[in-house]
Amino acid sequence: MISRGTTASFIALAAALVTVTACGDTVSGEATAADPTATAAQTTSAAPTTTTTAATTTKAPVQVDPAEYAGSQPGVYYFLSESGKFECAILTHTDPVAGCQGTMPSSAPRVPGSGAADVTVPANVVIVESSGEGQFSNIGDIAFMDPNRTAQVLPYGEALKISVFTCTIDESTGVTCESDAHGFTVSADDYELW
Repeated sequence: MISRGTTASFIALAAALVTVTACGDTVSGEATAADPTATAAQTTSAAPTTTTTAATTTKAPVQVDPAEYAGSQPGVYYFLSESGKFECAILTHTDPVAGCQGTMPSSAPRVPGSGAADVTVPANVVIVESSGEGQFSNIGDIAFMDPNRTAQVLPYGEALKISVFTCTIDESTGVTCESDAHGFTVSADDYELW
């Protein structure tokens, strides 16, 4: 069943089309419903409206050549963040792990120190193992720093993939290293563990 409002709209549209056809003009754009208060002598023109929707696309990171990040020992890969705030590594020569050392955000939890069990200290490393959630820790050595100081910067938008780990660096969120369902993102200001 057609309602009166729909019928009136159809009639107004048909009248507008007849008027345009009778004038012999070419009309482009979208048809609009006629104003019931307008007279036949009035002519109005309206520019068609265009709606633009900006689509956000996320490009997949370009994978780098792992050989360019290989350390002097087999199964060890080092990289630096572009900001220079984090030195990171993917280590597969023992228990596989990816991690970064540097100044952690002030919101990072304190962790057990190497001294008394009930003493906590600021974290100086964040890691993810091949299984298990990302976590903060405090270590006394340079496990994730290249001892030869030859580590390269991992550029923004590029990924280092070794074994089950993929590490990337984003200018706004920081360093991300993950394996399957677990990982971390860390910057000088914030972090996320999963």
